[in-house]
Amino acid sequence: FDSPVCWLRCLRQMCTRLMRGFVVDGASGSVMDVPVPEPAEGEALVRVLVAAVCATDIEIMKGYMGFKGIVGHEFVGVVETAPASHAHLVGKRVVGDINLCCWDAASCGTCAVGGARARNHCPKRTVLGILNKDGTYCERLTLPVVNLHPVPDGVSTENAAFAEPLAAAFRIAEQRVVSPKDRVAIIGDGKLGLLIAEVLGRHAASLGEGTPRPVLFGRHAAKMGLLSSAAQVETAFAASALPARAASFDVVVDATGSPTGLDLARSLCRPLGAVVLKSTCAAGADFNTAPFVVDELRVVGSRCGPFPPALELMAAGLDLTPLISATYPLEEAMAAVEKARTKGTLKVQIRVCSDEAAPELDTSL
Repeated sequence: FDSPVCWLRCLRQMCTRLMRGFVVDGASGSVMDVPVPEPAEGEALVRVLVAAVCATDIEIMKGYMGFKGIVGHEFVGVVETAPASHAHLVGKRVVGDINLCCWDAASCGTCAVGGARARNHCPKRTVLGILNKDGTYCERLTLPVVNLHPVPDGVSTENAAFAEPLAAAFRIAEQRVVSPKDRVAIIGDGKLGLLIAEVLGRHAASLGEGTPRPVLFGRHAAKMGLLSSAAQVETAFAASALPARAASFDVVVDATGSPTGLDLARSLCRPLGAVVLKSTCAAGADFNTAPFVVDELRVVGSRCGPFPPALELMAAGLDLTPLISATYPLEEAMAAVEKARTKGTLKVQIRVCSDEAAPELDTSL
């Protein structure tokens, strides 16, 4: 070592705490030793208990967003360290908003507005496991304490891992797309479609008499049978939707993630109605916009939603664990992703560590 700089670099390497994380680079990914993240000002260090595989994670491994690093954004963890102002969170199970906003009202017009616009659309944001921020397929992560939401005591860790996608379903209600007496259709019986049905069924019931039950159009009786009785939705097979129910709905939510689903959504929506896009798909250059123009349809994108009502609904008894198709340990994260890619699979979870035991941190060279 011929300089103080070399000595300092060596000392930092010797003191670096390591953890296990699933690092992706394009279509490949592997579990390896990575440095434990250091919380920035206002951030907490969270030990991950369970991470869940999302369709977005799969798209990232196809090149979406050009992301390289630790993937994943759905999780439940335990707070290990937090700023003094939020010391009450230490030891608590939490879930978290995935968008890290600047919250600088002086320089950011979006954050100055506040609310959902700031939460979802800060132009300076990073996004957990998606954009410039390592994600959840690892033993520890950092998030701003303002992003964290304590998990109610009566909600299991496995159930709480659905909080982020359930919050996304609540975004549709938050956007006030559905009005009293609106006829609502949901297309797609995958995990997101089922969560949307759970939310919008209850939402329709809350709008009072005269608001009909939403209809979930799917392809699998077994999947639609997983809906809770409290969801208050009708189910029907998508193959029989047309022509009998063409132009029959005021609001149609597409949760299929396919151009075919989007076309069905348009066909089911009445003129001057609203089509809500809840999942992304590559429609291609031949996508026909004419029916949307002719019928004057309103197209509404819908993204991340509020966590509090999602956690409240689970605390009130909504059990989503029947949607779990498989659980893998962190060391088998690639197998978990492959399972999630398999046709017919609903939710795949990754068990990172137990609720009680914290993994030891490696400080060896």
